[in-house]
Amino acid sequence: MAITADDIKKLPTKYKILLGVGAVLLLGYFYYMFFLQAALSKKQSLTDNLATLETQIAQRRVVARQIEQHRREIEQLNENLNIALAKLPEKKDIPSLLSSVAGAAMSANLEIMLFEPLPQASREFYAELPVRISVSGGFRDIAAFFEDVAELPRIVNVAEAMIRGPAEKDAVPPIILKAECLMKTYMFLDVSNEKANESP
Repeated sequence: MAITADDIKKLPTKYKILLGVGAVLLLGYFYYMFFLQAALSKKQSLTDNLATLETQIAQRRVVARQIEQHRREIEQLNENLNIALAKLPEKKDIPSLLSSVAGAAMSANLEIMLFEPLPQASREFYAELPVRISVSGGFRDIAAFFEDVAELPRIVNVAEAMIRGPAEKDAVPPIILKAECLMKTYMFLDVSNEKANESP
């Protein structure tokens, strides 16, 4: 049994209103389910994406402001590295550096009793080049020698320094002291070249 428009016209007003409200609610439900819900979901997704993008933009602005500061820091680190590398001799400079140390001993009027280069000790990016030295002379001459070594343009560390005087019974002016020490100079190792040489 089909309901026609005439059947609806014959209904009392109260039922017509209920039927109209029901039809509007049914249309509203279908509109919500098929159109509005998808639009609201898409709007929420776009709002979330917008918030994420705004956060990323804010973070990138902070990074962009810091880039110039980081560039200046990198330039400063490169300058410091170049200064440090200038103080680390290359392999070809080692003989002249050792000659400078021996020359400092001679110019301080010291007698060189021992000048023994020891085996190189490799570290991560540099090598230690130790030299055992024994000299004899006056106290001021020994002090002048150590001062001259400290003023060399390259890094030279003095370790295990020991100064001995003559036995008291042999102490006749001028007193000759004997100084022994281990001097270490350092050489930069080009790690990238070594790794390239190691690979087959």
